[in-house]
Amino acid sequence: MDGISSKIREVIKPHGYQARTVSITRLQEVQESVRSLVRQGLINKRLSEIWHFYLESNKELLEAKSIIIVALPQHITRLGFSWKGNMYPAEAAPGYFCAADEFKAEEVLRNMLQNSGYKISKTRLALKTLAVRSGLAQYGKNNLAYVPGMGSFCRLIAFYTDAPCEEDNWLEVVAMETCEKCILCFENCPTKSIIADRFLIHAEHCLGFLNETEPDIPHWVKSQPDWFNAFIGCMRCQSVCPVNKPYLKNITAGLSFSEKETDMILHKTTWELLETATRNKLEDVHSVYPLMAANLDALIKIRGI
Repeated sequence: MDGISSKIREVIKPHGYQARTVSITRLQEVQESVRSLVRQGLINKRLSEIWHFYLESNKELLEAKSIIIVALPQHITRLGFSWKGNMYPAEAAPGYFCAADEFKAEEVLRNMLQNSGYKISKTRLALKTLAVRSGLAQYGKNNLAYVPGMGSFCRLIAFYTDAPCEEDNWLEVVAMETCEKCILCFENCPTKSIIADRFLIHAEHCLGFLNETEPDIPHWVKSQPDWFNAFIGCMRCQSVCPVNKPYLKNITAGLSFSEKETDMILHKTTWELLETATRNKLEDVHSVYPLMAANLDALIKIRGI
């Protein structure tokens, strides 16, 4: 009879997902990798406070024996905003409109594991570290996780399970060979968060991070040439990466927003006062909704028709 690890691979393969398992005993090592960066001053205080969940212990499933790390392929999502008689197309970086994919992956794994007599619980961890150490991915020079067949256009999610760990995949951190002589992401980062003298980027300067945490785009960012490249997130380092070239054409037609909806976003209408249909459209990006007005305003000004 096939083991649990084989069954996991079997049930997720038709959906295009990939997965690895590691022992729950690896959790402390994953956490320590983050603590070490904090101690060395390589992750500033603000980042460590925002990403505190990286250091959380297992509270979701105390009897867990394994961690499952799953990669879901993700496409660029093209949205449309109607404004003053014109339609403004806008691209969201991969990984933002992904709730349906995450739900499906959890459902597939839960059904299989429950049928085998095991439990599962979704968790938040240092996902890129876990993916690279498990062999599911490799690091790029831009610190993104690259999964074979997906590039960096993927979404990582992790689960605890009380199923035994039959395959404790655990490797040293590996960077892609492609990165050894390539500096395209370094040259094209609009905020210069990718630097030459250290492997870890300055994530606090990353435009994707600023898009999710700043109420307005900082002036020093706007002064950079061609800084605007995505309505949500940043795709500059990903779009110039040779490894991602096969996946750039994968664009999902996303939702369109009426002029009324665009106006409400621009005027920072509170979430509760948005119409139900509009909230449903934005549910995947609910957490960054308060910051969308600045990006939408920039989109309209920069791509003015």
